[in-house]
Order: sequence, then structure tokens, then C-alpha cells
Amino acid sequence: MTVYGYAMAASVESDDQAAELIASGCTHVFSDAHVSTEPPGSGWLELVDRVQRNDTVRIVNWGRLTRSTETARFIRTSLANLGVHVETLNG
Repeated sequence: MTVYGYAMAASVESDDQAAELIASGCTHVFSDAHVSTEPPGSGWLELVDRVQRNDTVRIVNWGRLTRSTETARFIRTSLANLGVHVETLNG
């Protein structure tokens, strides 16, 4: 089982999130530089290509990842369908 990180932000905030995720034990962090109401981008596609069943994807928290409930639902459902666990650092 591998623990990956995923961050999405409009600015250098994704660097801050990546640092938090690496410090929490993630082996690799994928990120997208987007406005938090946009859908995930190329970092998301790379993550989905890499993860395997029983891996874990860790995010800092849903509020920092996206403000869109539709995008959050898409991320959760997509990872669950792949058999991947989702964890948050800060709720």
C-alpha cells in the first residue's frame, strides 16, 4: 500500500499543501493549479493512472482542495471505484 498526496490550489498554496502532505508521509504528491471551483486537471489524471487498489490518497482538507461539492463528490467516488482510500489531514 502506497500513500499519495493530492493538492489543488490557484497559487503557491499548492506548494504549502504539498509540503504538509510530504511531511505526513506521502511518497509522492500530485497537484493541479486551478481555481478551487474547477474540476481536477492533469495532476489528477497522473494520480489516477498511478494509484492501485488499497493505496491511500491523502489531502490536506476538502475546503482547501475544492469549494465545489460536485468536484469533491467526483474525487471521492472516482477513488472509491478504484478501491483507493481517502484520508484528510485536517478534517
